[in-house]
Amino acid sequence: MSTISGYTSSSISTLFSGLGNSKSGTSGVGIDLNTYNSIKTGSYKQLLRAYYSKESKSSSTSSVDGDTTATTISSQKINATQARDASKSLVGDLSDLKKNPLWEKKTVTGEDGTTTKEYDKDAIYKSVSSFVKDYNSLVEATGDSDNTSTLRTATNMVNFTKKNENLLKQIGITIDSKNKLNIDETSFKNADMSVAKSLFSGSGSYGQAVSSSASSIYSDSVSELARLKTQNLYDSTGSYSYVTGSLYNQFT
Repeated sequence: MSTISGYTSSSISTLFSGLGNSKSGTSGVGIDLNTYNSIKTGSYKQLLRAYYSKESKSSSTSSVDGDTTATTISSQKINATQARDASKSLVGDLSDLKKNPLWEKKTVTGEDGTTTKEYDKDAIYKSVSSFVKDYNSLVEATGDSDNTSTLRTATNMVNFTKKNENLLKQIGITIDSKNKLNIDETSFKNADMSVAKSLFSGSGSYGQAVSSSASSIYSDSVSELARLKTQNLYDSTGSYSYVTGSLYNQFT
């Protein structure tokens, strides 16, 4: 039995039911003597204050919960958007790195007039640097994701990168403690470009595997954003808030 300031729910019910009661034993003004005495002593006023204080607290808690839910939903939308954009950029980088023109050797004429066939290392470095930048952005974005599928795919991608760590080192790319990549321009341009080519082009290459992971993350992020937009509730202010299925189930 709940209690408010020393009153039980039974006594509260009795107290309020006394209002308008004109049976025998009343004060003659529609209030029984017990209620009348409570008013005179001030305990009735105390009870009212306690009762409405509880109601106000309940309303306030509901408002806070609504604000917390809205904040969580907003965070989910931001994370999903960042993962979507980073994965899209990474897929584009790897698509460029697969193109044959990038790996075609160009004719270079030396100071002595002799000609040789060499890779355009400046162009290749530019493309690989873009890959490194967007790979790191995706690692960071997925680290904040609430999507289980996205986290699983990102973990597999990171682990696969670690398996290729030795090959990446051969072209000046290292992995730091946060699973992000670093590329050294001098080391890269002095490296064997055939190793870089094997890493980023061709069937079964490292680049193809990362591209597949990035594509999956992109699809998951797009689906998550769609769910956040279509499964919604009104928030505490009367505005729409977007919720995932798991959050929605809390209200059903």
